Amino acid sequence: MDFLSNSRFLGLVALGCGVYVTREVHMMYFSEKPWDRKQHGYERYPPRGNFPDLRLHNNIMANHLTPDLYESLRHKETLFGFTLDQAIQVGVDNLGVPWQRASGIIAGDSHSYEVFAPLFDAIIEEYHGHKKRNLHPRDMDSHKIDEGQLDSDYVLSIRLHARRSLRGYALPAGCSRSTRRILEDLIYAVLMRLGGEFAGEYKPLAEFSDSKRGSLNLPSHPMSPVITCSGRARDWPESRGVFFNKDCTFFVFVNQDDHLQFRCFDIGGNLQAVFDKLVRGLAAFERELKKSGEEFIWDDHLGYIVSDPIHLGTALEVRVRVKLHHLSTDSRLRWILKAYKLEKKRTGLSKGEMLAGIMYLHNTQTLGVSEVNSIRQLCDAVKRLIELERMLEQGQDIEDALPLPPVPVGKSIRFDTLGS
Repeated sequence: MDFLSNSRFLGLVALGCGVYVTREVHMMYFSEKPWDRKQHGYERYPPRGNFPDLRLHNNIMANHLTPDLYESLRHKETLFGFTLDQAIQVGVDNLGVPWQRASGIIAGDSHSYEVFAPLFDAIIEEYHGHKKRNLHPRDMDSHKIDEGQLDSDYVLSIRLHARRSLRGYALPAGCSRSTRRILEDLIYAVLMRLGGEFAGEYKPLAEFSDSKRGSLNLPSHPMSPVITCSGRARDWPESRGVFFNKDCTFFVFVNQDDHLQFRCFDIGGNLQAVFDKLVRGLAAFERELKKSGEEFIWDDHLGYIVSDPIHLGTALEVRVRVKLHHLSTDSRLRWILKAYKLEKKRTGLSKGEMLAGIMYLHNTQTLGVSEVNSIRQLCDAVKRLIELERMLEQGQDIEDALPLPPVPVGKSIRFDTLGS
């Protein structure tokens, strides 16, 4: 009995060893070997195994990213180590809304537009209509805007935002703490050399009082998911600040959405004067920047390189604060603005202002059009909107005065039911 028990035990041991050896041999010669990260980079799973679920998304990235395209790009990195997954994360985390187009992607450096070109080019062409071989024009001559005075009865204020990035540095979504600190020191030195009407003061964000922060619309921490999900809010507010001149009409925001964002604004409708001041401020800053051996990133195809492809080209946002009480409640407004290549925003407005028909209008086309032509287009569009508003004030039908192609006809609806 003992002999049989020992034999049975030894047989089980031999069987177990055989199973183990067979498994190891199968894993060694027939199964997929463990991924060697040093040799092949990070592990690449099958496309659909790591492909994001974009079925409910309303951004442009979701329209063009396919499993095959994702698989062909996800193993690539830029010179600063930025990956496709980092670039699209902002679009994955934010579903978007149908009435406001978002790119759904962010560049971590200027090389992102080259390394991930198949995806970026498709997004750029859909949003801007700018094809891969098209060149971007540049014209900053403010004297060419001869009809830049808008009716101040309807145009309450004007804001111009110009974004810029410095060559050789990662953009905010892909930069390190040390890079952000270096950029702040460099930009601070340049700003302190500005003189004349642009001489002013630089303040880190952490030093702003609550009242001053509110007047500049600066939250203690970014609230927009487009900023937080893209990685541009890391270590906030360290190495970020705002420069403003003595009369507070020229501002420079440092290390926020982009390396630099220049802002000029004025009360009333003199768009030509505000643009002229912005051009002079940019020129003064660029002169001092070149003395430090640095320059803005410019590309003949994409214009000024910035983080979001929506702002490529002129990187100029022209925003006017208008009061269009009758037109704001017209259901056709959305299509009218689309025909004029404008968008409206209500961020920062009180409920009373919104009910009074006050809104912000800004240009949507920045690539493939020069700065001067962009200003002209917006001036013409705003003047046309004011004409429509006057017709509605007099009880006239605006159907025949609407832009072509015809926009959908609908009944007037309540302003607070419209999307922003």
